[in-house]
Amino acid sequence: MLAVSTEMTLIILLTLLTGGYDSPFRLYVLNPVLIAAGSLSLYFGWSLLLSYIGIVIAFCYLFLNSANKSFAAAVLENGNLFLALVLTLIVMQMVARIKRQREEANARTKETLEQIKSLYHIVETSSQHDFMNIGQVITDYVVKLTKLDKALFWFAKKSGEPAPESRQTGWHQEDELFLFSELEKHEHEWRLQRDPVFKSLPGLGDFLLMPVRMSTRFVGMIGVKLEFAEGLEGRRWYIQQLMFLSELSAIILERHELGVIENRLIITNEQNRIADEMHDSVSQSLFGIVYATHSLKQTWRKLPDYQLEEQIDLIHESATKVAKELRITIYSLSSKKSGGPTWLGMVRSHLKSLSRLNDVEIELKITGDDFSLPYPYHKALFRIISEATGNAIRHGAASRVEVELSLKPKWIRLSISDDGTGFDAALLHIESEESTGGLGMKNMQYLTQSLGGDFQLSSSRNAGTKILILIPVGTAELKNA
Repeated sequence: MLAVSTEMTLIILLTLLTGGYDSPFRLYVLNPVLIAAGSLSLYFGWSLLLSYIGIVIAFCYLFLNSANKSFAAAVLENGNLFLALVLTLIVMQMVARIKRQREEANARTKETLEQIKSLYHIVETSSQHDFMNIGQVITDYVVKLTKLDKALFWFAKKSGEPAPESRQTGWHQEDELFLFSELEKHEHEWRLQRDPVFKSLPGLGDFLLMPVRMSTRFVGMIGVKLEFAEGLEGRRWYIQQLMFLSELSAIILERHELGVIENRLIITNEQNRIADEMHDSVSQSLFGIVYATHSLKQTWRKLPDYQLEEQIDLIHESATKVAKELRITIYSLSSKKSGGPTWLGMVRSHLKSLSRLNDVEIELKITGDDFSLPYPYHKALFRIISEATGNAIRHGAASRVEVELSLKPKWIRLSISDDGTGFDAALLHIESEESTGGLGMKNMQYLTQSLGGDFQLSSSRNAGTKILILIPVGTAELKNA
């Protein structure tokens, strides 16, 4: 604004010193007018133009009016120029307004897409396996959505079963215990609460808290620490966001509990089915073999050789039949032996589809066998591979991705590297600390840590990205036991 004002002042002086109305430099005024209308505020543009018109008319009327024309006649004589300048200012300000609206719409669209993507990450991260970290995922997303510095997810104690750990984003670790102990003091109040509540906690500041309720029970509280300058309109927006996240959290938690119940029912039904099959076939045949051998033990000395041989052949035939039935039952339970889809087969199929859809070369190298690998490892590894390869294609614009998976009895090693654009890994670490970065990397870290593993990331601009994950087999079962 200072530069444009200075330019306008110099143009006015140049115009007045070179003939006023008849100056060959009078059209130079279009430059500052166009800049003010297109880039600066509405009031500044009009102030600039009206100042120019007023100064030029007044000076020319008072000092250069050799023909003694009236003030109105002087204005009318140069009206075309002034009218052109006014219309130019109006048109440019309309164009600038349309441009700003378009930029705002694009920004809102981009933000909405990022939020939808983040919601997908939240729902995907809420698997049974990394369930204890769901509070951290939610608080990270609250900070990302509200643009505030501090958020929390406090879980009430649950009798009988372990509840997820209360989590926070933005506080120092030494303040975390004090924060959750203060919230725990008001547990009875929170359980009765159904609407958003503003609460001032001693030594911590002002909070906006929202209860999280499943259809069957109270879960806990989601909250943000409010800034001093937040107005009423800003607080209303925070309330809307927390209400939405509260419902989303309740859905995720309910989904998890239903999934646990469903898994238990599936296991129970499968156990009953196997027991019935074993009882109806294998058990009966084994009972027959036991009875026959017991009878033969009592009478074999009295039997002629040919009858003894017949009895032994009959027992052998029955034992062979039992072994065959047992083998059939085992094969029906094993997708690897029955020819059904295996986990490694699903990984290969997914990467092949991803490669074909995006015209990207994806090379998969696997050593070892996943047959004895527990289900939680299958689920987490699949999602890590899917997330990392998807990031390499979407964000890194990679043309080649290499996935190396080594499965050993005690260790899993997963390496994913690409030739994409890469990024500043140090900057990503800073964004992660400030909770301003994306949730994709955090989700992979959560999944790895939930299995007791180590997550390593190396990347630099124009040099691709490499992710290395080392996971000890069995740690997750011991931790969740």
